[in-house]
Amino acid sequence: MTHKSLFIRCSEDTYKLAHALAKKENRSLNKQMIHMIHALADEKNVSVDDHVAKEEVIVHTSPVEPKWGLTGLVETKKQDFDDQ
Repeated sequence: MTHKSLFIRCSEDTYKLAHALAKKENRSLNKQMIHMIHALADEKNVSVDDHVAKEEVIVHTSPVEPKWGLTGLVETKKQDFDDQ
């Protein structure tokens, strides 16, 4: 299991409330947030599928030439004009 980080931006009142809840439950703020997420997920019958579809990877079969310097920025395009 890999550990991920979760950052929460909130007001000072929410921050103090979260700390008060954690203190009342004898948990660190981090453990309290994790507990609340899992408790709500259980209450709402929400689960995470361990077999999440992986992103499709496109493999180039022919080598791609690197574009160096300004060559990579400049492209030539043909403009079509209606002859009137």
